[in-house]
Amino acid sequence: MQSPPYDPSERRGAWRAIGLFLLITIALSAVFDTLMARIGVMTRLLVMGVMWCPGVSAILTCLVLKRDVRALPWKWGAPKWMLVAWLLPVGYGLAVYLPVWLFSMGGSGFGNPETLAQWSLEVVGKGPTSLGGAMFYLFLLATLGVISSAANALGEEIGWRGFLIWEMRKVMPFWMVGLGSGLFWAIWHYPGILLMNYNAGAGNHWLQLVFFTAYIAPLGVTFAYITFRSNSLWPAAVLHASHNLFIQRVFTPLTINGPGTHLYVDEFGCLMPVASLLLALYFLRRAKVEGFGPNPLKEVAQGEANI
Repeated sequence: MQSPPYDPSERRGAWRAIGLFLLITIALSAVFDTLMARIGVMTRLLVMGVMWCPGVSAILTCLVLKRDVRALPWKWGAPKWMLVAWLLPVGYGLAVYLPVWLFSMGGSGFGNPETLAQWSLEVVGKGPTSLGGAMFYLFLLATLGVISSAANALGEEIGWRGFLIWEMRKVMPFWMVGLGSGLFWAIWHYPGILLMNYNAGAGNHWLQLVFFTAYIAPLGVTFAYITFRSNSLWPAAVLHASHNLFIQRVFTPLTINGPGTHLYVDEFGCLMPVASLLLALYFLRRAKVEGFGPNPLKEVAQGEANI
């Protein structure tokens, strides 16, 4: 888990690439953040625009530095990692939300009737809520919904996991790559939390920012591990899309809100950081056992051959 022994010129080149990528990402994102901050809400197309800023920045950085964009980890990767990426948010989502529902934490409950009615409406139309219709809509969300969500998530992941972490890997050990990339990923969301409506609504937004950071920064370890092991940016895009879908459009909407629900659930409550930290510790352990070293590209290729 030591810093990779790249020669000084490669390390200087990596730092230059990291700095240029972050600078372009901040500049491009500021355009969309400013527009959304003026109206105070995150609109669909502006959200899509800001989510594609990291991906566009990665491509522009490659062009400025005269690097081949085709060298990014575009290959699909082993199906195993796609399945892991799709199901992982279901697992940690249930680990967080089940206690909230079962123990009525914050006055919460399960089975929000408004959500079930809306899901039923989407499938069978107006009339009494159809549980079968709602469950079929849930199936569509878990499948087609993830594909739709990936259209936005891919923009971020081309930048964060398709470019940034590979450059960071040249100048720092794996744990710093994961936490460092996760921390910048969290900070990048701050305008939405403080200036727009990307928050829990009720409660202290500064506290929510702390919880969000404590959740996203360790999650960067999970994303980095899966990316390096699969040697592909696509599992990270699926993981990102699946997370957004299940947390934001399934688990949170299914929760019946009480006066303190916002303190426990979603990306702005106190429980998701616990799940994220446990995942980070698990994948840090796996990375250490598997000996992530100087050349992750070579190592993951060898690892896949043994799967």
